[in-house]
Amino acid sequence: MMEYAIMDKCLAEAERLRVKLAEIRIFTVMDENLTIKNGIIDRAGKRINRGINIGIIGEEGARGFATSAKVEEKDIPILVERAVSVSRASSLKMRKEIKLTEEPIVKDDYKTAYKIDPFAVDFEEKLEMLKLSDSVLRENSQVRVAQSDMEARRINFYFANSEGTQIHQEQSYMGCNVAATATAAGKEIQRRDHHDYQMRGFEFAKEFNYENQAKKVAKEARILVNEAENAPNEKSTFVLCPYMLGLTIHESTGHPTELDRAMGYEADFAGTSFLTTDLLGKEYKYGSELVNLVCDPTIPKNLGHYKYDDEGVAAKRFHIVKDGIFKNYMTDRETARGVGYEHSFGNSRMSLYNRIPLVRMSHLYLEPNPEGPKDFEEFVGEIKNGIYAAGWKSHSIDDKRTNFQFSTQIGWKIENGELTTPLKNLCYNANTPEFWGSLDMIARENITYGHGPICGKGVPMQGMWISHGGGWARFNEVNVFAG
Repeated sequence: MMEYAIMDKCLAEAERLRVKLAEIRIFTVMDENLTIKNGIIDRAGKRINRGINIGIIGEEGARGFATSAKVEEKDIPILVERAVSVSRASSLKMRKEIKLTEEPIVKDDYKTAYKIDPFAVDFEEKLEMLKLSDSVLRENSQVRVAQSDMEARRINFYFANSEGTQIHQEQSYMGCNVAATATAAGKEIQRRDHHDYQMRGFEFAKEFNYENQAKKVAKEARILVNEAENAPNEKSTFVLCPYMLGLTIHESTGHPTELDRAMGYEADFAGTSFLTTDLLGKEYKYGSELVNLVCDPTIPKNLGHYKYDDEGVAAKRFHIVKDGIFKNYMTDRETARGVGYEHSFGNSRMSLYNRIPLVRMSHLYLEPNPEGPKDFEEFVGEIKNGIYAAGWKSHSIDDKRTNFQFSTQIGWKIENGELTTPLKNLCYNANTPEFWGSLDMIARENITYGHGPICGKGVPMQGMWISHGGGWARFNEVNVFAG
């Protein structure tokens, strides 16, 4: 194949220039996006973004990168020479030589599974699904903005390095969304949505059931406008839905346990981390004994799934927090070596050919409790008084990820084991270790939601597709307020 010939030529040029390590990435992303808003096609298009990324570690021990949207053999000598020049320039200000973990040599070809190729499905069939959702959302005049979306993505990634690894990996994604914004005379504007993404094909869009999701979203948007009370200001027993649990995990656990943040290499989008490297191996108490937070990109169909990361390292399942104790960071080869790990956990990823790989989340979830309530009904039935929160509206977090605040779309009071009064403008804030320390009940059921390209990190910014999971979770004495 052309990609392998180009990678071989890159490696030959790198060997000629006597670099310590060369990494070649040929990255092709194909996206299709469809949106209907208030009966009108708001967005409909397909695009392809393709290019080559050459990364080297030069003789002096510094990194250099060069990228191009032209993937052609004749341009390879110029690109490799450019990467070497960048490495030499970087070495002039280098604080220490870059050293990497030693990793197994891999030769593999891997594709994620799907039943129906989303890019082969007729445009009209997709449009009819969104039209039905749109009509359901707009059945009530209080829904002023109705929006239905469908997204498909395919990544083709070729990787080779001078150590001998050579990988082709293809990933196919599908995402669906419905949203209703409602208001009435003299009332606030309120929004409710539901979306999910999986590493599957068009069969996932069929299973999403746009009609039923649109009915539920429209109903709850109208409840927010007509029936909901403002959230109380109090310390409360607090229950998070799996989706909001996932976003809380994302901000309070995911980003602060990316090792480049903890080491101070990366500080964009809300800073570094309170989980500094001196805490590694020190039995730092992160939460209650029920807190078992696992990073596992090996699970097929989850949005954060991959077989190899973008350094060619095999994906691994490992605990970030086990029995409430902080255990591990997410790593790439450089940061893993920096804290004494023998191998990287395989968390290096990039969003486009013209970006550098960074330590990134993949599938991060709270393990369910096999002895907990079996489902949501049984879970709520065990709570005398509390508040249940669902759906993301906004969030903020400090520059160490120590303190956070979330605003949710909708909530309910829990009284004597039942959901009663609906709540609007519901917010909660907490200190991260205190919040996880107050967790005292998790359901047996484990639900995973995929989050589209919303995880931002780096400059230039890289939006990453990730997933999070868990059951319904109860926290005690959480500060709840209307905002």
